[in-house]
Amino acid sequence: MAVLRPHPAFLSAAILLGGCTTQPPALTSMGVPKPDTAHISQRVLDWAGTYAGVLPCADCPGVRETITLNKNLTMEITTQYVGRGDQIFRRGNQFSWVDGNTIRLEGMGGGPTLYRVSENQLTQLGMDGKPVTGPLAARFILKKLPKPR
Repeated sequence: MAVLRPHPAFLSAAILLGGCTTQPPALTSMGVPKPDTAHISQRVLDWAGTYAGVLPCADCPGVRETITLNKNLTMEITTQYVGRGDQIFRRGNQFSWVDGNTIRLEGMGGGPTLYRVSENQLTQLGMDGKPVTGPLAARFILKKLPKPR
């Protein structure tokens, strides 16, 4: 009994022609939207400055935190645990832009290091890089302080 096999030239032509189908015009004009890089915080906001607030704390009334961001991508953080004396912890390092709206504090280790930059505020993001939701969400915002005169 003979087995019918397609001729290799015919098989190659069928594969090549099958890949040449065109998309309907409605699908080809839809492209993936490009991000609007003209309106990102890094470019349009006066983000350099000092931000302060009291962040939630698991075992104290709160953590008073001040973050100063400089145009040369350096930063300084001062932290004071409310209700635990007057001790202030100071750390300095660099930060980097993850995208045009989010920064990463370098060299912080262990805790949250991502902040969303928006008009006159920094919002501390969760360890997953997403904004905190729920009843305490507003407490994860540091407000920009006025420039000293």
